[in-house]
Amino acid sequence: MNRKIGVIYSYVLMFVEVISATLFTPFLIRSLGQSEYGVYQLVYSVTAYLMLLDLGVGSAIIRYMAKYRAENNKQKQEEFLGIATIFYAAIAVIVLIVGAVLMVIFPTAFAKGLSESEIHLGRQLLFVTVISTSFSLGTSSFAATLMAYERFSFSKGLSILLSLSKVVFAFIALKLGFRSLGVVLVYFIANTCTRIAYTVYVLFVLKLKPSFGKPDFGFVKESVSYSAFVLMQMIAVQINSMTDSVLLGILAKGSAVIIAVYGAGAQIVQYFKTVGGHFNGVLMAGVVRLVESGANAKALQDEMVRIGRIVFMMLGMVFTVFLVNGADFMVLWAGENYRQGYMVAVAIMVPTMFTLVQSIGNQILWAMNKHRTQAVVQIVSALINIVLTAFLIKWNPLVGAVVGSVIALTVGDVLCMNVMFKREIGISLIGYYKGLFKGILPSLLLCAASGLLFNLIGLSKFGWLGLVVNCGVMVLVYGICMLSFGMNTSEKHMIFGMFKKIGKKLHLIKGE
Repeated sequence: MNRKIGVIYSYVLMFVEVISATLFTPFLIRSLGQSEYGVYQLVYSVTAYLMLLDLGVGSAIIRYMAKYRAENNKQKQEEFLGIATIFYAAIAVIVLIVGAVLMVIFPTAFAKGLSESEIHLGRQLLFVTVISTSFSLGTSSFAATLMAYERFSFSKGLSILLSLSKVVFAFIALKLGFRSLGVVLVYFIANTCTRIAYTVYVLFVLKLKPSFGKPDFGFVKESVSYSAFVLMQMIAVQINSMTDSVLLGILAKGSAVIIAVYGAGAQIVQYFKTVGGHFNGVLMAGVVRLVESGANAKALQDEMVRIGRIVFMMLGMVFTVFLVNGADFMVLWAGENYRQGYMVAVAIMVPTMFTLVQSIGNQILWAMNKHRTQAVVQIVSALINIVLTAFLIKWNPLVGAVVGSVIALTVGDVLCMNVMFKREIGISLIGYYKGLFKGILPSLLLCAASGLLFNLIGLSKFGWLGLVVNCGVMVLVYGICMLSFGMNTSEKHMIFGMFKKIGKKLHLIKGE
């Protein structure tokens, strides 16, 4: 039941985040201009690397807290929470130190790509984002504990409120003329309030108090061993996500404008990740229970197919609609100067879609503690991405950055991971993809065909109205196809059941 509630809240949060950000981002872009928006994107790319100082312990907390909770061992939970709290407090201090170093080297590192005024702005933004990251990491043990306890109503509900408040207050800040610095200050205040709420909930509602007594170094050693390889995967993900903007800032002349265009396309990819990521984010504790119960390879493959299909249903539709209508959307959304952002988004969305769909396999490997080789493969792929992208940027800055990332993601996160799933979990790749694509792929092809045919009418000349109609027709065709032959019986029951539960919660449907 908790997982179903988590999924419902996750999709509500996804909807709120994507819609609010979609409406706010073009206002942000136009308020800041290409140059300042490029600096804003660059600073967030640099700051994102500080999140790697989590060292993978967040995933370990979810795994072990869920395990000790299943064993009804509160003492172990409090001991683990105590160790994690001390660890993250130390990490928060390290983030501040590293941030200070970044402030010093920022002008030298980006001297080629940024002007003097852009560098000055970048350092101001970096100061705020470093402090925000330090506080977020310092309280991560409490946020991870909420996920382990599957308290999705509180955590996701608070995230929905956070998402809305950030957009509203950032809009006000821009209207008042505070520009990018005002936006990052709003985000900092909102994130700080949320983290404080997480901490209070764990301490006073879950009644878990961190134990700072003598730690059991046996499970400390075990969790560090587990986290080390999760960290490698986090580094790989971070490199693949943020390296392009950083390398453009270092290697390309006049890079602020190029980063702005790339950032607009990458923002679409981020929305795309949000669609799949929120669903997968509620599954880890349940996957741990499944693995701990001794599920065999067939049961794990069935779980990968079952969850993968649900994610693919949504992501496939979003990708197909954007593939057909995305160029018009980018111009209407961000402006003619950002048209090339469509190319950036589509190219990166393809491997990203498969990575998100099969991410339940990654969580199974984590729960089985069989993610070591996987981590090595991903980090090697990410390092190759750096070298390849740096070389291709010299050929063509924007296109080269995109091509390098697509190659790295396809080889490292899709092809090699499929080999890992077959070898470590024991799934049949043919059986997995047959189950994944059954009914959904034909529905997507018909959806794309309907969109291309309907576009011949030429509604794009009517701006947003024409775009909405074109997208609406594709979604309608896709929905009809999925209900007719795409979804199986259990998926139909699940979808209708979710709508029924939501209707009851909103008092639109009378309870029995």
